[in-house]
Amino acid sequence: MKKLLFAITKGPEHAGGATRAMQFAALAAEKGFDVDVILLDEAVFWAQKSIADGMGSTTGERMSDQLDTLVAHKSTLYICAACADKRLLMPDDLVEGCEWAKGPKLVDLMTDPAYDRVLTF
Repeated sequence: MKKLLFAITKGPEHAGGATRAMQFAALAAEKGFDVDVILLDEAVFWAQKSIADGMGSTTGERMSDQLDTLVAHKSTLYICAACADKRLLMPDDLVEGCEWAKGPKLVDLMTDPAYDRVLTF
């Protein structure tokens, strides 16, 4: 099975683009790819379910639906620890399937040859 890693930096201020990126990750998971997601910078806010509930793209896709799909497919959402710290997020505030990750772990993921592709948004 092919492995894909999505790195997303767009937060609620760019909800349409962020939802589209998460939609592609969810679609890949539905197609049978092994998908993981790194949330960086403002994108760490998507790990809070209450934030995702009210956001989506202009074409109607909801961020919360994309997250639910990824969780259902056992995808891991890696949360940049420094990014989340700066935004006062705590590990207990996050949706199911999240893993707090520091910079070295994120670099390990991005350079892991087990991933067939690393896609950035």
